Amino acid sequence: MDSKKVLIVEDDRMISAIFQMFVRDLGHELIGIVSEGREAIMLCERHSPDIILMDIHIKGDIDGVMTAKLIGEKFEVPIVYVTGDYDYDTVPLTLLHNTYGFLVKPLYKSTLGVAIEFAVHKFRLDRETIKKAKKA
Repeated sequence: MDSKKVLIVEDDRMISAIFQMFVRDLGHELIGIVSEGREAIMLCERHSPDIILMDIHIKGDIDGVMTAKLIGEKFEVPIVYVTGDYDYDTVPLTLLHNTYGFLVKPLYKSTLGVAIEFAVHKFRLDRETIKKAKKA
């Protein structure tokens, strides 16, 4: 398991602290914790994360789903939603091309670790498949 650069987009400070501890305990590099979508986009520009852990309901003028959509239009980075909102009407809104997971709070370190590894690996496989298809 190689270290990943992780960006956390979460507006609850206590939950952010737990995520931060989990990410570091799993051996990953935390490139930032932000509570607003526009901050997340700016950090993507500066640090090119390997994965983003995204809450759906965040501060600011754009929610987590719109933030993920905007990030997907500009950057190649997988998103794993980590949210307490698992309403069946909300889930379809999160199904974007850069969505690679959906975890429901409360979160366990082992579950987060598996989700990060799965998302990054699947994202890389998808990118390789797209490159091969373009060459054919």
